[in-house]
Amino acid sequence: MVDYAGKAPPGKKGHKHEGLRRLAKRLGGFFMAYYATMIAVIFGMLLLAAVLSPILSYLGLDVIAKPIFYAMHAVCAQTPSHSFYIFGHQLCLCERCLAIYSTMFLGSLFFIFSKKRLPGLHFWQSLLLSVPIALDGFTQMFGLRESTWELRLITGALFGFAAIWYALPYAQKVIEEERAYAFALRVGIDPLQAGTGRSHTHT
Repeated sequence: MVDYAGKAPPGKKGHKHEGLRRLAKRLGGFFMAYYATMIAVIFGMLLLAAVLSPILSYLGLDVIAKPIFYAMHAVCAQTPSHSFYIFGHQLCLCERCLAIYSTMFLGSLFFIFSKKRLPGLHFWQSLLLSVPIALDGFTQMFGLRESTWELRLITGALFGFAAIWYALPYAQKVIEEERAYAFALRVGIDPLQAGTGRSHTHT
């Protein structure tokens, strides 16, 4: 008889590893099912914070508004001259970032309501729509010209639209291919015949 004193029995260790695999599988499945919703929630919270902070400041609740404003500096430069104001208080997002996150939020919602069937942009199309924000930003940065709030909104919206319309459909395509690949392996079908675009070599 083998003495397993001081060590976990092999059976229990196997059950522990199996439990971890099941947990990872469930978490992965949850993320693949709700990743677009989580992205929409994140952008929605950023927009809510951007609008809520100046309103709270107007109401005299700086103890809440200021930490929100300073925390939002992580996602926006918050240049005062390039920002909108509510009741005389600056929004947490500048005009360009406000446009970017707004279109990403709306694009995420549209993608969700389309049941994740929205056809995506090609990479070159996404780059093309990003050219205006690059031109507007860099020419202003090097002092060649001064942008306007209209241009900042338009170029930011184009960039946010291009980014989200490329990223979400592409992510969904990868997820569907992985699901088809896993199903093909489970039932013993060649992944290429299942249309996954991937091959699997049996060892």
